[in-house]
Amino acid sequence: MTTYAVELKNLSKTFGREPPAVDGLNLQIHVGEFFSLLGPSGCGKTTTLRMIAGFETPSTGEIYIHGRVVTQKPAFHRPVNTVFQNYALFPHLSVFENVAFGLEMDGLARTEIHRRVGEILDLVKLRGMEKRYPRQLSGGQQQRVALARALVKQPQVLLFDEPLGALDLKLRKEMQLELKRMQQSLGITFVYVTHDQEEALTMSDRIAVMRAGHILQVGTPREIYEQPGDRFVADFIGETNFLMGRVTKASGEVLIDEQLPLQIQGNFSQGQIVTLVIRPEKAIIYTTRQNYTLPGAIEEVIYLGTDTRYVVRLTPRTSLVVRSQNLDHQEPHRLGEVVWVQLSPQSIFLLPEDQIAQADYGRIVASS
Repeated sequence: MTTYAVELKNLSKTFGREPPAVDGLNLQIHVGEFFSLLGPSGCGKTTTLRMIAGFETPSTGEIYIHGRVVTQKPAFHRPVNTVFQNYALFPHLSVFENVAFGLEMDGLARTEIHRRVGEILDLVKLRGMEKRYPRQLSGGQQQRVALARALVKQPQVLLFDEPLGALDLKLRKEMQLELKRMQQSLGITFVYVTHDQEEALTMSDRIAVMRAGHILQVGTPREIYEQPGDRFVADFIGETNFLMGRVTKASGEVLIDEQLPLQIQGNFSQGQIVTLVIRPEKAIIYTTRQNYTLPGAIEEVIYLGTDTRYVVRLTPRTSLVVRSQNLDHQEPHRLGEVVWVQLSPQSIFLLPEDQIAQADYGRIVASS
């Protein structure tokens, strides 16, 4: 029988007469993996994390950590630790004292405390800052102290509640890579809550996408991005084009907006209404007609550094977002320029039939 680092069985949490914040969750997190709970604000991800930590008591269901039921155990009796967004450091204690605090509460010998604190400070690259106070540290250094304080207790599972949200963009990206490196080095199970799609894709071994207290899909970053299980997941993870069309040939020709023929893979019923998903970076702009191209005109150009975001008007009712890398040998496209957009069959993902909204037929919607 497989023992999971964390297992949730029919877990629910209701606050008063409000709809359930978490509604019947079933989830298995493997030992030693970096697992992210991803979703918009109010989806239940933080409540789920707080129940695993022991800060909230479930209304129904069970929580297992390494095969043992901990549902009714208080937080201090669970083999987990939590890193918060606001760091929760003691301002009157030094870096060393903040990190050593939990070990002192456990009654460890002074020599053991010094050994373990020293090892952890080396790991998080804070050696030499033992005597500094939180006010003397940058945001990134404070975050490292909070991480060291959690790691020094050697938890079986480490929980993160949006810990990088207060950092600037450059430092946040650096810390994402640092956290992933540490997790791989230590082999500890990380359970990470975030609303940042790119952060989850960068760091995670697997991701659970949540909405309204439910888990919609669990998978690797590639599976979540390349094979979304429904329209919400496709829309939430990255920028997305949705195309509604009608199948005109069972072999896979779809008519977009009743005038643009597009080839897709698979066998379909003639007349069937389908929803197509195309990521902006999968579409390619050409100045001349190519295979699998649709004609259009550039109506918006936004320079983003590494790439440029174009909106291409295909018909009076339909447009498509395309993102192109900024390469030295390529001139940027101009507003009003007539172009051809290549949408190869391999780059198009078909949503499951039960996700198709007939009312959306005839529109292309670009979402971010």
